[in-house]
Amino acid sequence: MDLRLALPALVVWVITAICLGVSPTTAAVIAVGAFVIGAATLIAQRKGLLRWEFAGPIVVGAAMAATCAAAMALRLEVRDAHPLRDMRGKATVVVTVREDPVDFGPAGGGRVRIRADIGAIGSRTVRPAPVEVIATETWSALSPGQHVRALVSIRAAPMPGLVVARLTASGQPRLLGRPPPLQRAATHIRDRLQQATSRSLPADAAGLFPGLVLGDDSALAPDLEDDFRAAGLSHLTAVSGANFAIVCGAVIGLIRLLGAPPKVVAVCGVLVILGFVVVVRPTPSVLRAAMMGVIGLLALVTARRSQALPALGAAVIGGVLWWPELARAPGFALSVAATAGLVMLSPSVRDVLRSWWVPPGLAEVLAMAIAAQVVTAPLIALGFGTFSVVSVIANVAVAPVVGVIGIVGTGAAVLAALGPSGGWSVVVAELLIRSLSAEMWWMIFCARHLGSWEWAQISVPDGWVGAVLVGGVTLVVGAGTVWLRRRVVEGQR
Repeated sequence: MDLRLALPALVVWVITAICLGVSPTTAAVIAVGAFVIGAATLIAQRKGLLRWEFAGPIVVGAAMAATCAAAMALRLEVRDAHPLRDMRGKATVVVTVREDPVDFGPAGGGRVRIRADIGAIGSRTVRPAPVEVIATETWSALSPGQHVRALVSIRAAPMPGLVVARLTASGQPRLLGRPPPLQRAATHIRDRLQQATSRSLPADAAGLFPGLVLGDDSALAPDLEDDFRAAGLSHLTAVSGANFAIVCGAVIGLIRLLGAPPKVVAVCGVLVILGFVVVVRPTPSVLRAAMMGVIGLLALVTARRSQALPALGAAVIGGVLWWPELARAPGFALSVAATAGLVMLSPSVRDVLRSWWVPPGLAEVLAMAIAAQVVTAPLIALGFGTFSVVSVIANVAVAPVVGVIGIVGTGAAVLAALGPSGGWSVVVAELLIRSLSAEMWWMIFCARHLGSWEWAQISVPDGWVGAVLVGGVTLVVGAGTVWLRRRVVEGQR
């Protein structure tokens, strides 16, 4: 098992997360301290006081920590020097939307939260910097890349990070131009898919289908969303690495069947990934999912999971260095943990299940669900204070239809975007969507029945106490199950 990039990835992740909550001076001190530790360790090794097997990881880790902390110190210094950082009161600003607006829900009073980049304050152009915009639901129709002008109230940033301020919009946005072509294309595809779905499926299924295919959960019914969350299926309604692995895996498998050489397969795989990124919007969260999907796909198509571990480490390093906010994003931690579980843990679980006479196909699906549950449950307890009792059962139950919905749904989304709204391609897309009625019914049936049980999701202490508790119980149950199985086998001999 190749773990050479595990330490550098962990160091970059931890140091970035720490530096997001400190001052530029503290980040610089961390960089200097890491450099001193690395230099002292290297000198000690050169003088024969330490073996390289022990000193090497320390030197590499210290070098990564020093580089990462120094880069973060510069970023934090630039953040603190931004003119919006110390401004308060009202001003007219120009911002560029970075991600789709997020609804606060029924308790939010119709407000949405938007990640954006500030471009101008009044008539003065300023250096682009990330801001958080709180606005009315009239902003919910904005697309990433759209430039808008609005009157806002300027307040301090809500949490540690690189965001320079929180802006509360007091009116409707004034559109400035159009979004970039890629974002317009993504919006067109998403809108066409919603229209085709609304004409082809019942209300609940029509609201769910775009989320399963493109991560567009804007029309998802709140009660169905709650059932998905309680059943441990909410990851299916967001763009995740699984989406990329399923769609790209299907295309690559088809190209392989046609007899294409490996280089052609690789190029087509890259083109499919890029196209899927465009369709679901090239935002940081989507690009993160694309990285995780590529790693899972690498483990799948090469049958050499050891190759996926260095790729996972490289993805963590590159992602955190490019988007430091990922270091504190729960979604990033869950994506990395789930991918690592798929690569490292699921093969062993599969082999154990097959030794218990579980059929190979079912053993593979069960192993993936169990591995994901084991590695992500402590993180969910850490951040949210909950534990899904039925997650493994629910994910195994819907596993046979997830891939079908993803592959056929993606094809329907592409067809629905072609030609006029009543053209032949839209008709074919609607027929494809209707053909998934049984699969959608089964998905909703599992979420409704498993997620509606009172004990489907139980509360546990949040924070590290809950994480340790859930992790400890999981290990004890797993070890006890293996021990019991061994005793049964020994008794049968």
